[in-house]
Amino acid sequence: MHIAFRKSAPLLLFLCLLQLPYNSVGQYFTSGQDPASIKWRQINSENFQIIYPSDYESQAQKVAHIFEKVYAFAGASLENKPRKISVILHSKVLKSNGFVAWAPSRVELYPTPNQEMYAQNWIEQLAVHELRHHSQIDKIESEMPGIFKVLLGEQAASLIIGAYLPFWFLEGDAVVTETALSHAGRGRMPSFTMEWKAIADEKGIYSLDKAYLGSYKDYIPDYYQLGYQLVSNIRSQNGGEVWGKVLHHIARNPLALNSLSKGLKLYTGKNQDEHYLAIMNNLKSTRPFNFNDPADKIQQGNQLVKASNIYTTYRYPYFVNDSTIVALKDPLNQIPSIILIDKHQKERKIFTPGIIEDESMSYSDGKVIWTEAKPDLRWTNKETSILRILDIKNGKLTEKIFDEKIFAPAVSPDGKSIITVKLNTQNQCSFVLIDAGTLQILNEYKALNDNMYFTPSWSSDQKSIYAVELGPLGKSLIKVTLASGEVTTLTNPSFGEIRKPIQRGIYLYYIADYAGKNDVFAFDLMSNITHRIFGSKYGIKDLQSSNDGNYLLYLNYTSNGFKIEKTELLKTSSWQVFETKDHYQDSLSANLTHQEKGIVDFSSLDTSSYVSEKYIKVKNLINIHSWSPCYVNPDNTTVHTGFSVISQNKLTTAITQFGYDYSEVNRAGKWVGKFVFSGWYPVMNFYGDYGKENSSYYQINKHYSSKNVLTSQDTVKVPYSQKVMNLHLDLAVPLNFSRGKMYRIVEPEFQIGYSHTWQQVSTPSNIFKGSYIPFTYRLYARNVIQQSRIDIQPKWGQVLDLKYRHTPFGDKQLGSIASAEGTIYLPGFLINHGFMFYGGFQRKISANSYFGDLIYYPRGYFSTQNNQLLTLRSDYVLPLINPDWHLWHLYYLKRVSLRVFYDISQISLPIHLSSSNLIKSMNSTGFELLTDCHFLRFIAPIKMGVRESYLFSTKTYSSEFIFSMNLKNM
Repeated sequence: MHIAFRKSAPLLLFLCLLQLPYNSVGQYFTSGQDPASIKWRQINSENFQIIYPSDYESQAQKVAHIFEKVYAFAGASLENKPRKISVILHSKVLKSNGFVAWAPSRVELYPTPNQEMYAQNWIEQLAVHELRHHSQIDKIESEMPGIFKVLLGEQAASLIIGAYLPFWFLEGDAVVTETALSHAGRGRMPSFTMEWKAIADEKGIYSLDKAYLGSYKDYIPDYYQLGYQLVSNIRSQNGGEVWGKVLHHIARNPLALNSLSKGLKLYTGKNQDEHYLAIMNNLKSTRPFNFNDPADKIQQGNQLVKASNIYTTYRYPYFVNDSTIVALKDPLNQIPSIILIDKHQKERKIFTPGIIEDESMSYSDGKVIWTEAKPDLRWTNKETSILRILDIKNGKLTEKIFDEKIFAPAVSPDGKSIITVKLNTQNQCSFVLIDAGTLQILNEYKALNDNMYFTPSWSSDQKSIYAVELGPLGKSLIKVTLASGEVTTLTNPSFGEIRKPIQRGIYLYYIADYAGKNDVFAFDLMSNITHRIFGSKYGIKDLQSSNDGNYLLYLNYTSNGFKIEKTELLKTSSWQVFETKDHYQDSLSANLTHQEKGIVDFSSLDTSSYVSEKYIKVKNLINIHSWSPCYVNPDNTTVHTGFSVISQNKLTTAITQFGYDYSEVNRAGKWVGKFVFSGWYPVMNFYGDYGKENSSYYQINKHYSSKNVLTSQDTVKVPYSQKVMNLHLDLAVPLNFSRGKMYRIVEPEFQIGYSHTWQQVSTPSNIFKGSYIPFTYRLYARNVIQQSRIDIQPKWGQVLDLKYRHTPFGDKQLGSIASAEGTIYLPGFLINHGFMFYGGFQRKISANSYFGDLIYYPRGYFSTQNNQLLTLRSDYVLPLINPDWHLWHLYYLKRVSLRVFYDISQISLPIHLSSSNLIKSMNSTGFELLTDCHFLRFIAPIKMGVRESYLFSTKTYSSEFIFSMNLKNM
């Protein structure tokens, strides 16, 4: 990242923070584009503008009513009633998510429910969570000193939040709110507390830096879980209004250092580190989830996998036969893969899938089946379902792309049929029956009302389906008879977790958190009695059974991940009869609810329809939201004297920037304009600038005597100026061919420019005036495998980049240049090591080409004028240590890595006043010692270190400092 300090240095940190993307607060943040063919509509209610695809009308009406219902609750404990905001619905994707972005302010929702949903309507949950984010940001903006809004517009709030509010607070506070305002928020789920409890018990208490910023050595739960622990406990101990006071302190002191800790100290008597240690010590010292039932039976099953020092979690285990298990293995240091485990705990990888949808892998009759999301060729916010079937006997992979959104496929015991969950364009749910041979849909079983279905499984006789159903009162177990479509509700609804049921004989086995953590239960299909069979210390997941019903297979959580265990079923006489209505409730979530206005009652929603109208895209291309008293270049993050005005439309298809950029180096300024439009198939990027450029030349002045004899001479620097206009149009078509584990993109690109120079009075006559028109053609392609959480680079992959530039028109010919670059990634000698080989060739086809170099030089060398350049670079990269070391809250060191390299290049150099060339070689070798670290607990990771190079041609050494900040991984 290049930063221009100069006289604008005081603005650097201030304005760079504005560029920080955050899924709740971001500057110039875009989530991608929806298909251009979508016709958009809008609903304008009292507090929201709902923007949605025209075929999503009925759901958009519900969104409007739900958001209006939540509005009075979401900001109550912050003492904030936020201003009206736009809500954009992306209904063409499979992912389930939502975020609030600022500058411009908007809520973006991905309203497709997922199979890991807890016992609450997905839109209701999104409304509570995202409106809390809206209230957090709005409170900062409404209470900050007015001068900041005058100077910066909407991005002023982004600056303060990016600088002072950690993600653990922003997300933790939203999770606390969804917990307090509903019967089923994440804070009420034992599995949400399970991971930090296991770490505190088995590994001790990590530093706050490690707990928040992560580790390459140990698994760290996400900051949602950490944030819930901190925000909920601090609020429970100090009152529901405490975080509103802290936010007020931050808003009123926007230039203070460490404002969050100071606000906590002011209103609670402890800073964030003191609170963290106290909360984690309390978590460590208490029994899991404060559950003290003496009847709690912790099962010691037979672990079927070997212990590992690396965090490794398993999912979706199934019996293949008496001695073999199939499962998904997900270690910290590798990408997930489907494996077979024999009776000696020996594992064999059989396939590496893409990202499997939640709860979407099953097995039967030699076939592993799952679903993945297939991205659209062009549009980020459009996905389709792909059903994949792996025959483990011969390794054959069969797959089909469905226009429908399908999830949680379950293959029948005889392997001939598949049942899946389907969602239509209005999020209405059903089961669909698919022929496993032809993959054609045979039948559909629609859910009643707006109920949702989850994780179906087949009955032993293949005549019925057992599943989980979500209705207004929570989740229940149901039975669907395939012949008649009749739905039978088996258990009373519960707002807790109920997971995939498995029927064997007269019992339906399933996992539920009725008793305070995820235990194994059995429902007697004859007597309708529920039995609690056993539990584990922290929680159980992914229950399966042998075909004869004598053994249960399940996942038991440890601080090193979920482990596969098998147990023989105990005699039914030892089972505990359990009343499911006696659902465990922890005191913390109950206290949080008492601090709010109460749980939101969605049963009384208004059923009237809002007036809707067309949302005309062309009328809403310009949406000015922010400005700056300096010029910020978002492409290279430089900051200069001047000003900027920024616009971004609500569909994130048009970004416009206008301003004045004054260069302290040249002491001259230019008017600058930029417009990026991504709403059509090609992405259009237009850039233009106009202004004065100052430069100078050297002139020799000769002095003569009266007799015309040269007495002296001196060299004088003569300044001159000229007017310059540059226009640039870039058309690119980003195409996404990703499938499975491989990320594949192809991007053809065409650029045309126009530059014109006008001479001024001071401009020398031999300085060029007139115009030139450069053309650039580019083809970029990338094919790389997905990376594990700790990989430094991809293990496999290829990158190709072809370019050609020339100037066929204009008053000046700049010549032409062609280049080809390629990069190959290969695995190294050990896990997380890797080779990288780069090759680049360029040729300046016309003499005296003015174009700069397009390919790399050997490291340690600088560019020089050339006619032809060939470069080969080779790297070997490896992690050295993962210290997880911190210095107070100032610095946190996560990893030290080493990159060893050898580069060679052959260059053709033009000889002045000659038509011949000089062929020269440039070789270098050396290493890069790099650290991955964080400063001041800022979540954007920084990579910095040194590069030491030995240059063979000059027999000298070169030292360079390396620094980069990765804002995209935030």
